[in-house]
Amino acid sequence: MRLLILKCSARKRGDAEPLPAVERYDGPLWRVLRSYQHEQPIFAADLDVYGLSAEYGLIPGATPIPDYERTMAPERADELRPQILAAFQGLMGRGYEQLCLGVSDRYLRAMAGWEAYVPEGVGVTLTDGMMGEKLGQLRAWLEGRAWVPPSASRPERIVAPETPRGEVVLSGVQLRLSREEVLERARAALVSDGAGAGRYRDWYVVVDGRPVSAKWLAGVISGLPTTKFDAANARRALLALGVDVERAVEGLPAAISRR
Repeated sequence: MRLLILKCSARKRGDAEPLPAVERYDGPLWRVLRSYQHEQPIFAADLDVYGLSAEYGLIPGATPIPDYERTMAPERADELRPQILAAFQGLMGRGYEQLCLGVSDRYLRAMAGWEAYVPEGVGVTLTDGMMGEKLGQLRAWLEGRAWVPPSASRPERIVAPETPRGEVVLSGVQLRLSREEVLERARAALVSDGAGAGRYRDWYVVVDGRPVSAKWLAGVISGLPTTKFDAANARRALLALGVDVERAVEGLPAAISRR
């Protein structure tokens, strides 16, 4: 059996009567799922679908829900986390062989700590990147095949300009730093408290031979929590300050074992 968890979508069907979550949510990932279920009903039979909702928490895809509007703000994610983790722990006791999480960073915050509940040997996939990449990753996972990204759209390294701007605004915070100043702050943070430095899903920065999360480093130099900006803006800020960014092998986080 396989377990798929998709975040709720802002786009929803507006029917007045309650609809199953898998029908109510009408975002791109949910459309890919419904297309697969329609085209491959026999193979889809081994798939359990859950929605990660800012309103209801972690719910089965068959749960009838009304139309609603609510976003996963950081405070809401923190409020929901205990009940979501409890529900997720229960799901992990059902013997799933594969798990796919189609969630954004904002929604992943509501599941912080989920890795501890995944039994050894369970294959884990997290969709990541631009929406087109996420859709391709989900479709490949549903069909039981490896996703091969278009090489032209997935550079292994982005090199900062030879003459970087040296200043950038990240989520309202003005940063004026040289490349060496960024690296010095990274070194100091690693010495004092490197928690989270090695947890990255896709992009990282090399500091004295050590790969560290691009988002973590952007948080260090800005003083912002990483929930205040996304990975793309973290990369943009670092490149503007002269820091190269690298892509993890196959886009997978070093801290999570997958099959």
